[in-house]
Amino acid sequence: MNAFLDKLQSVLIPISQKVNNNKVLKGISGGFSSMLPIVMVGALFTLLNSLNIAPYQNLISSLGLKPYLALPGAYTTDMISLYAAFCIARAEAKLFGLDDSDSVSSGLITLMFFLILIPLGVSGKASNDEVVAVAGAVPTAYLGSRGLFTAMILGVLIPRLHNVFVKNNITIKLPDSVPEMISKSFAAMIPAICIAAVAIVVRFLFSLTPYGSATNAIYGILQAPLAALTKNPFTFLLLLLVCNVMWFFGIHGGMVANPIRMALFTEATLANLSAYGAGQPLPNIVVNTAWFGMGNIGGSACAIGLCLSIALFAKSRRYRELNKVSLPAGLVSISEPMVFGVPMVLNPIMLIPMLLAPTVTFLLGYAAMATGIMPYMTGAELPNGTPVVLGGFLAWGGIHGAIMHIILIAVSTLIYLPFFKILDNQALKEEAGEVVE
Repeated sequence: MNAFLDKLQSVLIPISQKVNNNKVLKGISGGFSSMLPIVMVGALFTLLNSLNIAPYQNLISSLGLKPYLALPGAYTTDMISLYAAFCIARAEAKLFGLDDSDSVSSGLITLMFFLILIPLGVSGKASNDEVVAVAGAVPTAYLGSRGLFTAMILGVLIPRLHNVFVKNNITIKLPDSVPEMISKSFAAMIPAICIAAVAIVVRFLFSLTPYGSATNAIYGILQAPLAALTKNPFTFLLLLLVCNVMWFFGIHGGMVANPIRMALFTEATLANLSAYGAGQPLPNIVVNTAWFGMGNIGGSACAIGLCLSIALFAKSRRYRELNKVSLPAGLVSISEPMVFGVPMVLNPIMLIPMLLAPTVTFLLGYAAMATGIMPYMTGAELPNGTPVVLGGFLAWGGIHGAIMHIILIAVSTLIYLPFFKILDNQALKEEAGEVVE
């Protein structure tokens, strides 16, 4: 068994290191992480505005609050591509060693490039059914999830181009007597002008294609293959398994799986959240929220099941003492006390439940939504530290979500219990041996 684990470890650790060191994935992951406060604001206010409880809806409608509760979502999640273009580019620039000022410039230049690619002009019908066109308006559809792929691509590419100018000193240099803030601003001018010229050329070339714009082309080309991946639950399940296999070897599995998950499922997640806020049918059954909402409930490997097994059934002194730390942590989705305290790392007895529990809870949640027992998830993100059960309420936007969480937590506890009993009995024997001595 040890030889097998050593062999598997020798294969997986280099792979995880390559993923962790990949600047593209690190930049995308870092950008999305820095956007989390914005995404959470949009999700929270969308839930407050759309929570499906009739007395509550009557109250906020009578008070005239609904239009105002909708505003944060309209300026955050509905314009997420603006934030993504800046944040991903800034994170990517930092990975190339650019300082804070230059990384901010990279973010701003990328945002400029992104906006230049968007075709101007919107049209709509007035109250008298007359078609009204505004030539100078920016279509907001490109600022939301539809433009996210473009923002991600530009966020990866433009900092590389900017870095060429910075590293080769192709900038305006002012005397040392000029304040640094002003000097840095002038230093970004030549890169910004040249990159803006590239953006104009790119926009012109795409205007000659049937797509009409780069944003339409990128979205149209990537939509079909990515939609096929995100519609298939086994794509998400594979990421869950990869994450928890890595944790078994003591590698932070989220660092490996999350960049890929965010790149694949963020557009679907935002589409659900936008539809939920608009009172429309939710389009996607699998979204990012399923990560902590159905798979890794209570932390990686659905560790809440092990946490409750310890809290309810531990007999050994060792695990009763661990419960004092693991229970408070597990209830707020922090799994490290169990991962390293049990330990789950490199513990062959724990490998099966570490993979089985999140697989079963995810597939049960998916089946409940696919059969109509549960509605689709709203798309509200669940950050690390979200208390269990509350996470279910937020994920599905109602008390039915909290009930579903309780059911899935109970299932994970039943899965972990027989394996934990083996460890607990071993600990009891060790403690008995210590007493005899």
